[in-house]
Amino acid sequence: MMELDWDGLLPPSCLPEKRLRERAVKMGMAMTARPGAAMTEAFDTKQETRAAYEFFENRRMSLPILLDPATRALGRGLRGSPPEDATVLCVQDTTELNLSHLATCTGLGPIGNPKNRGLFAHVALAVGTDGVPIGLLGTETWVRPVEQRGKAKTRRAKPFEEKESVRWWRTIEQAEDRVLRPGLLVHVGDRESDIYEVFSRSCAKSFRVLVRAAHDRKVDAEEGWLWAQVSTFAQSEQQRTIHVPERRALPQHTPARKARTARDATVAIQFGSVTICAPHGAKGTVKLSAVHVFEIDPPEGVEPVEWLLLTSDLIASEADAWLRVDWYRCRWVIEEFFKVLKSGCRVEARQFETRATFEVSLGFSLLASVRLLALTKRARIDPEQLASSVLLPDEEDVLLRHADVHHRRPVGALRLRDAIVLIAKLGGYLGRKNDGPPGWITLWRGYRRLYALVEGYKLAQPSTSPKRRASRLLGEA
Repeated sequence: MMELDWDGLLPPSCLPEKRLRERAVKMGMAMTARPGAAMTEAFDTKQETRAAYEFFENRRMSLPILLDPATRALGRGLRGSPPEDATVLCVQDTTELNLSHLATCTGLGPIGNPKNRGLFAHVALAVGTDGVPIGLLGTETWVRPVEQRGKAKTRRAKPFEEKESVRWWRTIEQAEDRVLRPGLLVHVGDRESDIYEVFSRSCAKSFRVLVRAAHDRKVDAEEGWLWAQVSTFAQSEQQRTIHVPERRALPQHTPARKARTARDATVAIQFGSVTICAPHGAKGTVKLSAVHVFEIDPPEGVEPVEWLLLTSDLIASEADAWLRVDWYRCRWVIEEFFKVLKSGCRVEARQFETRATFEVSLGFSLLASVRLLALTKRARIDPEQLASSVLLPDEEDVLLRHADVHHRRPVGALRLRDAIVLIAKLGGYLGRKNDGPPGWITLWRGYRRLYALVEGYKLAQPSTSPKRRASRLLGEA
């Protein structure tokens, strides 16, 4: 799948002024090369640091202005991708950004905990069907006014266009507008996106959606209700094992968000067509396909895996149904993405005085997070790829020299699989027999140390040009 460097994400004339664009490219390269670093660490001189803060404070800049060129560039790339790339997953989700430590920052509002302040961010992440993130297709931020807290029932009575949930539909429209290739995107969402208007509007425009059901809706069938109708579908004979990732408890949310340990689960499916009815007595129906995923013999005391997936795609066979299960499992990529954004790029630790300046910084962190996560995913999917395809010569040389002294140099040409392990060891990965593959946090720490080693290596080479280049390791060309 395609990759875009910062020049590609921010093409000429994409920002209000040429100098702003040049500054944005330099800042993006620096922040990608040193993810999570404070501004004083990301740039080498006070002048560069001051220039970065001036960029954030520039009134001509905003999060939409910064990200619009990047989402459009990605859309053009996806539009021209080969015919065999018939499906790209557009995964959506919302996260809270806790900025309570910024006591004087203006423009923030209450988030999950009433004592906390910050903002909400809704992100659309393009993900390949192999689970590797490709780039951003949309981002929307907002704050919830204090006076609206505790008025959820009142919000439900509002027209759809006035609800917060309309963001799911707006994001679908924006992503489709960026790509302009009908049928390429499948819009994937969790139970929060189980919204009748999303289904009806998507089907009316032939947009593809894949959503986990949250509501037992009325259906146009003898059974009367969705879950009752699905229970009559024939169960498939085939069973599969899926990995269920770990999940931390979120007490401020619904009971369904209890803590969960990672494990493997054996599941089966049943599938068929359903026609859901408009809620609250409204007129209209939408015909969808349903895939019910349920666990076989779950461990005692463990919440069993059970999903009811609704899709606008026609499910004509068991293979079609299992494929949608695999696609929905890619939804977890966006949760990993938010972890990278918060823990790897440390976006919540930034120091700003206004929401507007914080959001410009957030834009760079969003784009950098895609590359950091993509590296981890790509290394697990294509481990035999030559490391030279993503490493600069100095980085590969330093990595091998360090391995000669502290580890063992891999035999033959350096592969991405071995490069990832060597970088992870710089971040504290032990690489014992029973250890799993290195995660992105360890990889991020290792990459930051590699970057420092390469800087020292360059300073020791008088003939090396002082011009700083960000590594292609995180997707740069």
